[in-house]
Amino acid sequence: MKIKKFEFSIDGYFRDSYSLKYKKGIFEYRADVSESQITTINPVFKNDYHFENVAIFSMDSLDADLIISEERKNNFYKYITRYCKSWDTEYQDYEVCDGTGWDCTIWIDDFKLVSHGYEAYPRNFKAFMNKLKVLTSGKIFK
Repeated sequence: MKIKKFEFSIDGYFRDSYSLKYKKGIFEYRADVSESQITTINPVFKNDYHFENVAIFSMDSLDADLIISEERKNNFYKYITRYCKSWDTEYQDYEVCDGTGWDCTIWIDDFKLVSHGYEAYPRNFKAFMNKLKVLTSGKIFK
């Protein structure tokens, strides 16, 4: 699997922002938050993919450069190629002025996902955000 581009960000008017970018083999997680968040939780085993049981012991919003296993990258790739391939290029709620915007550009092998939105989301956006959390071993994306 060759990752050609991976950029995801979500932010809002007077709210925290989060981003994940792939550069030279490293996933750069960045959070611009009013207060760093670290949450320790009881281990929860999630079978988020048919091939992987994931235990997430804590979640945080601390900046980090992540090296992600091939297995996790492959499982994420399987998810987006199956469930995100029909996303529209744009989602927009024109009635909201001060809301949340997000931007997603993922290009892996021959699969390309380019989508963005403002206060509007694909139906499975919450599940996609959970997959990002699993991919990054508990990084927060709100």
